[in-house]
Parts: sequence; structure tokens; C-alpha cells
Amino acid sequence: MEEKEVDLRDYLRIIRKRKKVILLIFIIAVISSGIISLFLPPTYRVTSILRIGKIIDVETLQRTPIESSIAASEFLKGPGILTEIIKNFKLPYTLEKMKEKVFVEPVREAEDLVQIRVEMNDSKVALNVANYLTNKLLERHKGIKTLYENKEKLLTRYDERISDIQKELSEIKKTKEEILAQYDQKIKDINKELPTLKNDISRTKKRIEEMTKKSESLSQAESQILVGYMGDLKGKQERYDNLMKELRDLELAKIELKKSKDERYDKLMKELRDTEFSKTELERRDPLKMYPTEVIVSPYEPEKPIRPRKLLNILVTAVISLIVGVGIAFSLEYFEKEE
Repeated sequence: MEEKEVDLRDYLRIIRKRKKVILLIFIIAVISSGIISLFLPPTYRVTSILRIGKIIDVETLQRTPIESSIAASEFLKGPGILTEIIKNFKLPYTLEKMKEKVFVEPVREAEDLVQIRVEMNDSKVALNVANYLTNKLLERHKGIKTLYENKEKLLTRYDERISDIQKELSEIKKTKEEILAQYDQKIKDINKELPTLKNDISRTKKRIEEMTKKSESLSQAESQILVGYMGDLKGKQERYDNLMKELRDLELAKIELKKSKDERYDKLMKELRDTEFSKTELERRDPLKMYPTEVIVSPYEPEKPIRPRKLLNILVTAVISLIVGVGIAFSLEYFEKEE
């Protein structure tokens, strides 16, 4: 017991002996912390909480959210909305930096609540961004609600689109058949002309060869006939080459036409199936009652920043500086004894 008391007296003696060092470290640390906290930019937080509206089947009384809280959160923190915010409010942030300042997430243990948190150096800007996000979700869900409530109007739009798609499909099919028929007729005509032209070229070449063999004994009239044959051969050869090129172009055009028309046809068929499915799904969801999305906690401009917490920073620094100062005091005492 006495030994412990002696040790404690030694500790107190060292602290009294080195109190200037401890006090100096304490003062420097506290002043530095205060200065740093003073110059750190303030960060304000604005919060908003929304309850997602409900779709209720009047017959079964089954309730389903207009949209899941996860889907709503992903919509609000998506690159499209954040980019809109940066442009509309002329913020000096990149998309990645903006993601660090906006937090949207479902509230735990509540499937229909979404929390929006915006943390920025300017309280007014933070409030404007929070209001923007809140209104975006309200507008989105209002639009969904309006669509369901205007069921007849929406069904009419579906019918119009289905009719337009079917009309375009019919036109594609008709146009494709007509153009392909024109291509086939041209190809048929070319294939009909090519053998005759080929035979004419062959006969003309033969005559030229025969006359060339006896070129020395040709009269002036025969020489003129030979020149005529050669000119005729050149013209027929050019015609033959042009027809062969036109034939290749027509075959290629047929392939391209079928490809482009088939791609458009397949795309329209998919859209037709999707539209018919959406229409059927809407028809089955009758009768329905809609409850709108509402704001549970409205965003407001904060009076105080959440960071930096100056007093807490100074207190923590003070405690740490005392611990460090005492540690340095004992270290100095130890090295002094060693010497």
C-alpha cells in the first residue's frame, strides 16, 4: 500500500515539475483546434421524410404502394435527377461529388417511408435541393395516380397506340412485298437479257476474229464493217458489265431491305405485345382507390450547422493534449534519469 502511495507521489511530482510543458502543449493544442474549427466551412443538413401513397383494391382491400421505397430512392438519387439539380441550381459540383451530398434511402422497418437528407455548406441551397427532391417524388407519384384515375383516357391511348402499331406493321409488310416484287421483276428482266447479250457478244467476237485473220486481204468496205463490229462489241460489253453491276446491287438491296424491314417489324411486334400487356394489366386493376404520397417531415432551413462541432472539437483536443503532455513529461523525466 505504501509503495503505491510513493509511486503516486512520484507521478504528481513529475507532473508538477513538468507542468509548464504540459500546459504549453495544452494551450497550443486548444488554440490550434479553435482556430481550425473557426475556419472550417460549416455543413448544414436538411431532412425530409415522405410516406408513399397506396393503391387499394376496393374488392379485396389489398394495399400496395404506388412505388416501392427502394425504387423511389433509386429514382431520386439517380444520375438524371442529380444532374438536373446541378444545372438548375448552378452548383460547382461533379456528379460524383453531388452523390456525396445527397442521401436518399428507405426508412428502416417501414416499407412506405423515404428519407431525404441533403448536406451542404449553404443552408439555403441545401433547403432548395431538399425541396426539389421532395417535389420531384410528389410529382412522379401524382402522375402515376392520375394515370390510374383516368383509366378510360389511358385505355383509349393504349388502343390508339395499338391501332397505330398494327397499321404500321401492315404497311411494312405491304411495302416490303411491293419493293421486293419490283426488285425480283428487275432481276428477272436482267437475267432474261444477260444470256441474249452474252450470245451477241460471243458472236461478235467470233466475227471479229474471223475478219482479223484475213486482215491483209480485207477491202475498204470490210475494214469499215470490222470497225463497226468492234464498236458494237464495246457497247455490248459495257451493257453487259452494267447489267451485272445492277444485278449485284439489286441482290444487295434486297438483303438490306429485308434486314431493315424485319428489324423494324420485330421492334414494333415487341412494342405491340408490351402495350397490350400494359392495357390488360390496367383493365384488371379495377376498381381501385388511390391515396397520394404525402410529406411527413417537411424540409426547413437549419439555424445551426451539424459540422464542425467547435466545442466538442476543442474538448476532445483538450483531453488528448493533456494525455500527450503528460506522456511527454514522463518521457522527459525518464531520459533525464538515464543521462
